[in-house]
Amino acid sequence: MQQFQWLPEFETGIDVIDSQHQRIFEYLLEVDTAIRMQSHESIKEVVHSLIDYSISHNAFEETLMERADYPILAAHAKVHEAFRNRALSYEHRIENGEDCLKVAKEVRSDIGLWLTNHIQRDDKDYVPYVKKSLEGGFVSRMKKRFFA
Repeated sequence: MQQFQWLPEFETGIDVIDSQHQRIFEYLLEVDTAIRMQSHESIKEVVHSLIDYSISHNAFEETLMERADYPILAAHAKVHEAFRNRALSYEHRIENGEDCLKVAKEVRSDIGLWLTNHIQRDDKDYVPYVKKSLEGGFVSRMKKRFFA
């Protein structure tokens, strides 16, 4: 089974995004643990958490991209929507009684591969826009005002 773990090469330089990506990798490790334990209840719980968190993360990314006037937000959002549909299909399969151990292995592999590829390709494109947007944001202004 391929291990998915956070590596420095996945860093975007946007702390909030990097910490969310790291959390997704932690969920992938939790899926590994649940698979090894063959605990159907743990598998169901962690797969749901992984999918829910990943979908929420993608929505958060889109909010940052929108605020940054990212020019290809629509295309990026379509990639996220395709991911969302695929991820939710795994949950439906588990809910409909399919072998959750089998589905969990697919989830782990699919989401792990998707995440590593998505971070390295698609997410790297929006980074300059979002960083620039965040530089002029409230937090940045307050840091300059109080800590300059």
